[in-house]
Amino acid sequence: MAEIKKSVTIDATANEVFDIVEDPSNFTKFVPNVSEVVDINPTERRIGDTFRVIYKVLGLTFDEKFTTTEYDRPTYLTSAFKGGMNGTFRWSFEPHGRQCQVTVEINYDVAGGALGKAVDAVMLERTNAKSIEGMLENLRRMAVKAESPNV
Repeated sequence: MAEIKKSVTIDATANEVFDIVEDPSNFTKFVPNVSEVVDINPTERRIGDTFRVIYKVLGLTFDEKFTTTEYDRPTYLTSAFKGGMNGTFRWSFEPHGRQCQVTVEINYDVAGGALGKAVDAVMLERTNAKSIEGMLENLRRMAVKAESPNV
């Protein structure tokens, strides 16, 4: 199982950053390679929310179904995902005054079959790690821009 863990400090509160991350329709705005988020089905308690994310990595299209498994606003949010890759995606938000340290932990396996055989696992892990770095940087810019009074 591959594991990626990355963090960034953002000049926004945990609540402000959580607002962006908890809405899957925002993914196309800050997650590299995501082309669509569809079939968004929120629930009242948020645990059990489902949505599909369609994205490209290494020229391959992945279609993953995400299900929220943990939700504690504004501390953490975890989703399990299944499709071309299977695993978990956990966001955590640690407040530091008007700033927030955001950490993303992803654990995944590439599904078997033709897709699993076509993917170089080491290359995929490097590409995914780079994508997560870009995602956190985009999130940082998005959160700071949302807070700017001149926007």
